[in-house]
Amino acid sequence: MKSTTHHLTETTEFEAPGAGSWELDLAHFSPDCSRIARDAIEIAMSRGIEDGFDMVGAPVKTIEARFINGRFYRRLVPLVGASRNLPEPPPIALKIATRLHPGFRKRAKTAQGALAGRVWMDELDRWESTWKPDLIAASKQIGTVELSAIDDNELADLVVTANAHMVAGLILHFRLHISDLGPIGLLLVRGRDWGLDPVGLMQCLSGYSFATSAPAAALAGIATHLQGDVGSLAEVRRASPEAAEKLDAFLAEFGDRLTGGYDLADRTLAEMPDTILGGIRSAGSRPITDAAKQLGDRTADELRAQLPSEHRGTFDGLVADARALYGLRDENGPITYQWPAGLLRRIVLQAGTRLVQDKRIKHLDHVFDLSAAELAATLRGPSTNVGAVSASEAERRCTTRRSWLEMDAPRLLGPEPVIPPLEVLPASLAALMDIILTVLELIESPIERTGLSGVGVGQDRYVGRARVVSDAIDALAEFEPGDVLVTPFTVPTINAVLAMAGAVVTEEGGLLSHAAVIAREFGIPAVIGIDAATSTIPDGAMIEVNANTGMVTVGPPCGP
Repeated sequence: MKSTTHHLTETTEFEAPGAGSWELDLAHFSPDCSRIARDAIEIAMSRGIEDGFDMVGAPVKTIEARFINGRFYRRLVPLVGASRNLPEPPPIALKIATRLHPGFRKRAKTAQGALAGRVWMDELDRWESTWKPDLIAASKQIGTVELSAIDDNELADLVVTANAHMVAGLILHFRLHISDLGPIGLLLVRGRDWGLDPVGLMQCLSGYSFATSAPAAALAGIATHLQGDVGSLAEVRRASPEAAEKLDAFLAEFGDRLTGGYDLADRTLAEMPDTILGGIRSAGSRPITDAAKQLGDRTADELRAQLPSEHRGTFDGLVADARALYGLRDENGPITYQWPAGLLRRIVLQAGTRLVQDKRIKHLDHVFDLSAAELAATLRGPSTNVGAVSASEAERRCTTRRSWLEMDAPRLLGPEPVIPPLEVLPASLAALMDIILTVLELIESPIERTGLSGVGVGQDRYVGRARVVSDAIDALAEFEPGDVLVTPFTVPTINAVLAMAGAVVTEEGGLLSHAAVIAREFGIPAVIGIDAATSTIPDGAMIEVNANTGMVTVGPPCGP
């Protein structure tokens, strides 16, 4: 499939980069994202998910990523025939093939063992005992380097080291998604078979993503040592030794993490002192309680009561596993990617500043058009110039990257996706494929909706002033406690300041999206997946967010 977009006098084609159905992802990257981020995602997503699928015996090989004119596309890669667009064979042929083909037979055996052995619990143990502490230690070590004290060659080496750290963390990030989403998907699938509402099933998890509330709790800890209002972080430090100590601890843990988005061009939390200050000031406006956990426990009890007694033990086990891995869903990204990427951003900006000063690039923004290897080579200078990029080439790439912002990208490249009927697969593979498809569907909202309707999260409705922004971070400098955040999507590292919101409305996402996790953990009503919400809802307008109906109304509330 081709979609042609006219940009000035140029014609740019969106073409499928290979066989298969490539679906557009709008929830992670802007079309002008940096070269380093694009390279990392294309390498890590396929490798990490392949590792995870191998571990559980999934009936597909991996999910592959490609950036086309800056747009992020992905496809499910089948075990067989991944390099060709083949006609769909009849179900009987698929049924025979999946039982005779050695690859499928091996996967079926692995899947049976993974489901019976709850392999995701082993992954959680490795995360807590090894992976997480090792990643944190490596990030802290990179973060201690005084960039102004090293020469260009040492800085080039650090670019390579930090990029490798980021890519390794990102591979693990995608691998862990098989485990942090798998048991949740299994709960949703079994719940669907029992006739339980998926919104309620997800509500069973409320209060169990402890990583979500941790930044807000840290800011609240700072606020307890302040007397009266403060106008800057410097005033926070002067307020008391305890406040200064807690602020330093907060910055050491969260300051270097990407917060404005997922790209190296996005700012870290440490670069936004006004945002941190706003979070501290508002910390008392929404006391952290166990209300979310109480709601989760109460909902689980209500759903459990709807089941026949013979299913209740299975339900309890599924809920327990989903809760155990639920927190990893929101802890994974900040530690595996957003902290390493934030450190690399700081290094890249230092490199770009030096290159501009030496006139090796023309503008600091051009540094985001070099790969990690090209940036290191350019830093090393003319004597070792293999792989270096000229100032004119960097400028040309930047112009091209900026032009991608004006293009309209199709939702799909290649043929329409065809999902074979699950009944043709052996039982264990069918179960895993059902989980995969359920998770992919609920991370985003595939339902065509009209007006200001979406997926409701929570049980309340809320009326407040809309703060409409293209980037959630942009709202926070002027954000007042109780305002309604209206944004395309949210990212995990803004949890520290979103606790002050009265409600959340996003254009992208579904029941498993980050915005939905935030809403459940903080008890904030949300409506997720409203197409064109940021262009339809006026900034500053009073709006009603009704989580029960999944509707947003502009203007005063109408009716009870």
